Amino acid sequence: MTRHLISSPEAMQAFGASLAKTHPIILLTGDLGAGKTTFAKGFAQALGINPSQVQSPTYTYLNSYDNLLLHIDMYRLEDFHQVVEKGILDQMNAYDYVLIERPKRIEQLPFTTYIHLTIKKTWPQEREITLSPITTPQQ
Repeated sequence: MTRHLISSPEAMQAFGASLAKTHPIILLTGDLGAGKTTFAKGFAQALGINPSQVQSPTYTYLNSYDNLLLHIDMYRLEDFHQVVEKGILDQMNAYDYVLIERPKRIEQLPFTTYIHLTIKKTWPQEREITLSPITTPQQ
């Protein structure tokens, strides 16, 4: 586990960009306004995606960018059956890069290796990020 202090939205985007090429699956946890979507903008930009296209998927469940990045928010999903029923699980397997905001039922997700990133507001502009690399046994 590693910790990082981020002092601005620009630094959050740069941090997202720094992880894009080496960590294709990232689970993002943090309160509303913590910087999850700002992180996603930087991540997307490093993949060649226009960051202005990146929007929070809270109300749409997911956003897809250039058939390369799948950006999901699981906040409104009540159970794993909804993930399957809405086709989200199938889409997770179809993309090279996946960001999941507010993940739920992590043990049921189709990933064996990913980074779990937690963002905590410490001051109005400052964030503390905790990174935890996770490898689970194949089911």
